[in-house]
Amino acid sequence: ISGNVNADESIGTRITVKKMYNSEGNVLPFVSARAIKYAIRQTLEARGYKIDPFIKEGQQLNDSGNPKEYIDNDLFGYMSTQRGGKKGEGKSFSRQAPIALSYLKALYDTPVSTEFAARFPRDKNQKNPVPFEIEVVEFIGRLNSIIYDYIGKSEETEEQSFILDENERKKRLKDFLEIFLSPTYVLPRRTNSLNIPEYLWGMIVLSLNGPKPIYQYLDYKMEGKEIKLNEDKLKYLKSILGESDKFFLVNYGTNTPSGEFLKETKTVKVKEAVEEICNFYFS
Repeated sequence: ISGNVNADESIGTRITVKKMYNSEGNVLPFVSARAIKYAIRQTLEARGYKIDPFIKEGQQLNDSGNPKEYIDNDLFGYMSTQRGGKKGEGKSFSRQAPIALSYLKALYDTPVSTEFAARFPRDKNQKNPVPFEIEVVEFIGRLNSIIYDYIGKSEETEEQSFILDENERKKRLKDFLEIFLSPTYVLPRRTNSLNIPEYLWGMIVLSLNGPKPIYQYLDYKMEGKEIKLNEDKLKYLKSILGESDKFFLVNYGTNTPSGEFLKETKTVKVKEAVEEICNFYFS
């Protein structure tokens, strides 16, 4: 990730970048899950899906709460409140997202640079430009996701019961995976620059009995100028997974597997990963 990918606030003439700090004081820039979902929504809409237009009630915008019609209500969930005619008559209903996304957060301490820029008046009589500053970063981060098994249908806990045709459910999952794993989404901070994540490696675990604690094990280390996967962490992860769990890596062509562990591990391209996940999901 590079640039001012997820602007935070303006302090004077400076546009800052979103960042958090760990207990050691390291600076960890990030892209919020909300920004990533927004970017994926735009790509889904470009593929012909209907995206929730929101419902305006007074000064408040509400989710439509219609997962059958709007794919983002289905994949990313919603929280909708409806006002009643009298005080206390309103109600709320929600959907827990079957696709959960984390921050895309830097893994290690990251320096923040400042880009100086100026806006120049188009009126020839006004000669003085208006200067401003933009914080920019470049970092390797990790984006985590859990996909639960109720895309295109309701959970038992939901008030609104529905189930879509299996072909539509498969299509929704496949299109999301193609966008998410490629990646073919553009992060929303693109007024002056084009920000598309560059993926190095992906790790997939398919589990029959709920989420696994896999996320801390996808890590990297620098060998000279080369970015290498941390094979020791992956070895440990593979040792604690169950026999029924399927584990494989997605290679984006940025690095050639060099260690013995990676040479022995199943590694696939994005298209194969999408097929593998869809087959498992609907088996």
